[in-house]
Amino acid sequence: MNKKCAAVCIFVLVFLMLPMAYAMNGRDVFEKVQAVRNSKLDQKVDATMMLFDKGGGKRTRTLTMYGKDASPEAYKILIVFNSPADLKGVGFLLHAHTFADRDLWAYFPEYKRIRRIPATSQDDSFFGSDFSYDDLSGPPDLDDYSFKILREEEMIDNKPCYVIEVTPKKPRKYTKYITWVAKNLWIPTKVEYYRDKELYRSGTFKNIRVIDGIPTPFEMEMANFKTRHRTILTIQYINYNTKYPNDLFTQKTLERGAK
Repeated sequence: MNKKCAAVCIFVLVFLMLPMAYAMNGRDVFEKVQAVRNSKLDQKVDATMMLFDKGGGKRTRTLTMYGKDASPEAYKILIVFNSPADLKGVGFLLHAHTFADRDLWAYFPEYKRIRRIPATSQDDSFFGSDFSYDDLSGPPDLDDYSFKILREEEMIDNKPCYVIEVTPKKPRKYTKYITWVAKNLWIPTKVEYYRDKELYRSGTFKNIRVIDGIPTPFEMEMANFKTRHRTILTIQYINYNTKYPNDLFTQKTLERGAK
């Protein structure tokens, strides 16, 4: 094969590969991620939350989360802590009217009062953990973000992933995050949150199992590099397609600890 023919062959090969390389954009990937998230809306989860401080100390909590597809509105979520004793009955309630318009409340039995959580606090710590309220608040509105595929690489458990840069269009406590989305499963396996160029929080999502056709990470770890604190959330039990009634997701039920 002469040099001219070889050059033509290389050009043709590169040309043929281009449509494959750019077959999806970042928004396309996240629409698939969103579809998986939406399939999880009707659920009950029992989980253990372990908090590790920078000195090596460890605290253990247990909680139950209920979720509902609230069509024609978006969804509803209720989370109640079961232990330890000083957190028993503490709860979190969310009504998402749309994926962008959400009302959040927290309840503290010690004070016998419900506190509304402002939207500006959605990136704050979820009851002292390294997860934020937003991490546990269900699917977002994709129109509030821009998406860019940075590269493709293997990640946790040798799963091939799209690496996506996600930038919020509205002010948040982070300026961007980068997430590794497993191909074909369409769930994140890792996420890194940045303030400008500074990495301050990172999460991994492991032990992925398919439950009722839905890929589900059973172990989620979030670490805060500023506080040198980390939290591991482990699912003990999960059930999808639960179809809970609307009256489970009320402030009265929040005060009763979902009883």
